[in-house]
Amino acid sequence: MARQASHARGGLKAMLPALALLFTSAFGITAMAFGSPAPDAPMAVFGPPWWKADRMVGLVAEAGGRMVDTGGLPNVMIVRRAPEGERGADEPDDLAAALYRAGAWLVLDAPALRGCLALASGRKGV
Repeated sequence: MARQASHARGGLKAMLPALALLFTSAFGITAMAFGSPAPDAPMAVFGPPWWKADRMVGLVAEAGGRMVDTGGLPNVMIVRRAPEGERGADEPDDLAAALYRAGAWLVLDAPALRGCLALASGRKGV
C-alpha cells in the first residue's frame, strides 16, 4: 500500500514541468488576447464568423480605420490608424474602441498574431 502511494507521488512529480508549461502558456495567451493593441500599431480585427470580407471592410470604414491587409479568414482584417499628418477630424483617437462600437468581436495586436493569421490563410506571412 505504501509503495502505491509513493509511486503515485512520483507520477505527480513527473507531471509538474508539463503543468507549469500549461499554466504559463495559458497565462501568456490570455494576456495577449486581452491586452490592448498600441494605438498606432496594426490591429487584427475579428468579426462574427458568418461575416464576409465586404461586411468587414464596412466595419473598418465605419470605425475610421485604414485597411492594411486581409487576415486568413473572411471575417479577419488587419487595420491601423492613419499616420499623424493624414488623419481627418472624424478619425477616432481610440481605433480599437471604435472598431468594437462598429461590431468587431475582438481586436488584437496584429504583429503578435502574424504566425496564426498566416497559418489560417496558407500564406508564409501577413
